[in-house]
Amino acid sequence: MNPDEINEVLDYSDDDNFGSDDGFSVFDDTDDDPDFRIDLDDSTHSVNNSGSDFESNFNLLDSNEETPQPPASSTPTIQTPVFQGSNIRVTSTVHDYGNNIIWSDIMQSNNLVYNPTGQVVGINPDLIECLTNGSPYDFYSLFVDDTIIDMLVLETNRYASQLISTPHKSKSRLTRWENVTKKEMLTFLGICMWMGLTTFPSIASYWSKKKMYQSSIPQYMCRNRFELLLRTFHCSNNVECPKGDRLFKVRDLIDSLIDKYKCAMIPEEHMCIDESIIPFVGRLSFRQYIKNKHHRYGIKIFKLCIQDAYTIGFRVYTGREAEPGVEVSTKIVMEMSEEYLDFGRTLYTDNWYTSINLAHKLLSRSTNLVGTLRANRKHNPQDVVKHKLKKGEIVAQKSNTGILILKWKDKRDVLMLSTKHEDNIRQIQTKIGTEVGKPEVVLDYNRGKGLVDVSDLRSSYHTPLRQSMKWYRKVAFEVLLNTSVINALILYNKVNNCNMSVTEFRESIILSMIDKPVDTENDNLEMHSIVEKTTRNRCAICYQKLVLEEGRAYAQSKTKK
Repeated sequence: MNPDEINEVLDYSDDDNFGSDDGFSVFDDTDDDPDFRIDLDDSTHSVNNSGSDFESNFNLLDSNEETPQPPASSTPTIQTPVFQGSNIRVTSTVHDYGNNIIWSDIMQSNNLVYNPTGQVVGINPDLIECLTNGSPYDFYSLFVDDTIIDMLVLETNRYASQLISTPHKSKSRLTRWENVTKKEMLTFLGICMWMGLTTFPSIASYWSKKKMYQSSIPQYMCRNRFELLLRTFHCSNNVECPKGDRLFKVRDLIDSLIDKYKCAMIPEEHMCIDESIIPFVGRLSFRQYIKNKHHRYGIKIFKLCIQDAYTIGFRVYTGREAEPGVEVSTKIVMEMSEEYLDFGRTLYTDNWYTSINLAHKLLSRSTNLVGTLRANRKHNPQDVVKHKLKKGEIVAQKSNTGILILKWKDKRDVLMLSTKHEDNIRQIQTKIGTEVGKPEVVLDYNRGKGLVDVSDLRSSYHTPLRQSMKWYRKVAFEVLLNTSVINALILYNKVNNCNMSVTEFRESIILSMIDKPVDTENDNLEMHSIVEKTTRNRCAICYQKLVLEEGRAYAQSKTKK
């Protein structure tokens, strides 16, 4: 994916389809979550209509509302409407007139300083020194290194021995099990990634003799061995699994890879937290249904992405995140960003996470919050939420703590929260050459919120994920063969100052991972022999080869006599 394509995704909202129901909208992120319920009586998400002291700290930005007249000795200052193109920005400043109304100045802002101590951010300097002119596999092996491969080999062999000790059929592939080696595990993972580049209807198709399914994969591993490794692939010891730990099968693998991601890249100013989904339709206690996603059923994950869509946080949602008095969304954000707070960074979230409570918690940790906002969140200023706007108009309020709530009318209402912006409007040029005005908070959100979307988009190119009934294998392949690959690609392009595509990067890694092919085309005829029997005669070499590749029944019918 080149920079032009990325910019097109991030700036898509600048055309005429922005905000329409039939077009793409960057604000259409109302993912249905079973833990979220829109209930006006709920203490967590309900609308506060009680006129609390907190709401009285907001600064009114709507001149259409009728303002109480103060005494002659304290005449308020009211700014006239300011027109900018087709957008109208109406502001007013109202002072304190006793106990009637208390509003703070709209221009008050939080002066958070990004990186006040001047620490090093971005790519780890050691990587630049060591991996300049390195190959794609060198960058990939930063994450999927010998430690990870050794763990996969150990646990796969352990799980295979556990399966062998259980009752199984006499003709099962397990009877021919041999312990997998480190080299063979790399070849297996390389073939799995290869299958994402050339997609066939089924795994068996890669070993099919039909001309339409010609593939070179059989030269590197026979079908029976590949399917046996696919069945026994493991990354944990089942015997040690504690009761109730839903993520035990993949926790060690994910934690190890996340630690490596963090060591390679330090976040700059902008970060983004959003949810993604790994497609899965099997039976699973924490499987999610999200109707607005392309894959509606699957395993929900939370991702923390930074510059260039690099992933440094990866968390699987297991449905047990709720704590008394704390919203699940706020808990997720604070825990995933804990290491990067108190630095003046800016966090971008969608409307499932964004709330005024979260904004205050992040401000107390010297971190800004920018995001879309749901209208029924607690403490929302009702003068903004319920205000009727015409296209191009905005209305906003700002609290004493520096939290801006802004409502802008495009083709539909857009409600925003920000702790670093004002209600300024910027003129931008659309693709058709016309100029339109948009709030700066909306433009900034479009750029920052797209980090996770771009990461998911890149991972979708040639994904090796296939239909499976083992959820942990899908999660393991996601971090091993998707997230690690995309992170390695980002590092490779930045260190070597190039722009290699995802496809070329995957191809290079695959060629470095797979073992040398078995030479089957130049077999000597002297290697073939006739086995004389009373019933039939066949080539023993060809027969044994077809048994391993296609099974005994196929070999009996196809082996030349």
